[in-house]
Parts: sequence; structure tokens; C-alpha cells
Amino acid sequence: MNELEKKLAELNKRYGADLGDRVEALEDFLSEYLSSGSKIALEKLYKGAHALAGSARTFGFSDVSVVAKELELSARESDDAKKLLARLSELKKLISS
Repeated sequence: MNELEKKLAELNKRYGADLGDRVEALEDFLSEYLSSGSKIALEKLYKGAHALAGSARTFGFSDVSVVAKELELSARESDDAKKLLARLSELKKLISS
């Protein structure tokens, strides 16, 4: 493994280790939205899911990317709490396995 491959592997490892924090932030946005009905919190959820979908794909976490994209679209197209909670739950399962 050359130096570049080592650095990329380390970045990937760090990204994977940070996934829990990223999903926790989405959970906080969803919690805020559900408790207050804040459209700002829903927008933060959308933007956070969008960022996660893109970065997860970049780092090779395609399953996380797909579910994050579904959460992003659910936050953008609907404010259905059940859908949002289900998508977030799927994300949490993916990163805990």
C-alpha cells in the first residue's frame, strides 16, 4: 500500500467513525422539528441528510448514502413524522452494524 492509499484508508476510517455523530445531529434536528414544528429544523434535517448522502457515497458507504438520500427526499417533500422517523431509524441501524 503506497502513501496515498494509506492516507485515503485513514480518512475513510475516520469518516466511518464519525458517522454516529452525523446521524446524531440529524436525530437532533428531527427531534426539534417534532417537538416544535419548526420549519427551520426540518430544513436543517434536509440539508444534513443531503450532505450525508453525498459524503457517504464519496467514502464508499453506499448503503448509508441511499438511506440518507431517502431521508433527504422525505424531509424535502413531506413533513410526515412516521416517514422521517423510519428513515432515521434505518440510518441508525446501518451505522450500528
